[in-house]
Amino acid sequence: MKKPRELPPKSLAAMIAIRALPGTPLYEGNDQKVIDLAMKDLEIYKKAGVQSIVLENDFDLPYMRPPLPDSAIKLMTTIAKKARNEFDGPIGIQLLEAANETSLEIAYKADLDYIRVEGFVFAHVGTSGIIEGCAAKLLRKRKELKADHIKIFTDVKKKHCSHALTADLDITDEVKQAEFCLVDGIIITGKFTGVQPEHNDFVKVRAVTKLPILVGSGMTPENISEFLPLADAFIVGSVFRKDGKFLGDTKPDRVGKFMDVFLKERDRLL
Repeated sequence: MKKPRELPPKSLAAMIAIRALPGTPLYEGNDQKVIDLAMKDLEIYKKAGVQSIVLENDFDLPYMRPPLPDSAIKLMTTIAKKARNEFDGPIGIQLLEAANETSLEIAYKADLDYIRVEGFVFAHVGTSGIIEGCAAKLLRKRKELKADHIKIFTDVKKKHCSHALTADLDITDEVKQAEFCLVDGIIITGKFTGVQPEHNDFVKVRAVTKLPILVGSGMTPENISEFLPLADAFIVGSVFRKDGKFLGDTKPDRVGKFMDVFLKERDRLL
């Protein structure tokens, strides 16, 4: 099996918000511009010293369930391969909404290291409807590809979603089921992008699993010191962008400000 690139302890995974892909309402008709803007963000993050990056099709609003357009998958694969050529650290990918097998296939083709998954176990209601558990199909696909080195990190109580279908389940129930179904790590978020998670969720989840726990939303220079002791890694995006907006342009000064605080607090903790 290929040796994986592991996320270092207390690592920072910077989110690259990929501009709208072909076939989506906001697509501008210029593939090269999409590639160039992604690589521009990558250069900003490299200079800031992030340990990992995550590619995500954030501008593909409104998100839809798979299958995604072939042209979109082709462009995302091109971006992933180019990112791999230009970044030595661990790279992850997520394709919204719940295109988890496609994410895995791109990760395999581009030699990426992990995927962020929604709907690993149980079911929830997303923007485009009911998202069913994917663990069985996804892990069989990973085995078929001989790609066990690609880690699968799953959101639990996924943000921007209704969880009425699993209202009888506590977050710890979902974590235990995900671990039972062989997930590699757990992602905890707030209810919406940019909203910090609940402190008590980390306490409860850590009590029931030894899997890596990642923060998936809401980190800022003001609150990162609170969450550094609680999580093993941090997926960060919105705070790096203009005015801290989800779909804003990445601003080097905002990246630098966050990284200064993050690295100082991380070094103090380690």
